[in-house]
Amino acid sequence: MALLMNDNDMNRLLEEVRPEGEHYVGKAWGTLTGSTAKMLALGAMDSVSCYLGITEKSFVVAALSDMDISAVCGRIVLPLSKIKKLKINRGLLPFQRILKIRSEQGKLQLLLTNNSLRARIRRQQEGVQTICRALEAVSV
Repeated sequence: MALLMNDNDMNRLLEEVRPEGEHYVGKAWGTLTGSTAKMLALGAMDSVSCYLGITEKSFVVAALSDMDISAVCGRIVLPLSKIKKLKINRGLLPFQRILKIRSEQGKLQLLLTNNSLRARIRRQQEGVQTICRALEAVSV
């Protein structure tokens, strides 16, 4: 059982949920917030840690178990073509981004940050930037 989110777990768990025939162009970790946790029926009160990936065609979320962050307890594979509305805001701190995504499946709200004490992801900032740029390009 991992104590910190890390590159090895992120790569392994995102591969488990990757749509067949697609390849990730960006990966990062984040936090599902608000109604998204309810949508996944995870039973979480406030937020759920997750790994995020973006391919040429899909936005992938691998929600992590509160008890074991090296295990997936929920997953979302959202085709980019199904995104109806996207809003990317800055968080309270300059290195945070808040993604609000609306699709036919419902709403997603995620908090992305460039650094944290609970994650050891080497290319987090690059992953956040890649995911945000790719989502913005699709939603135009």
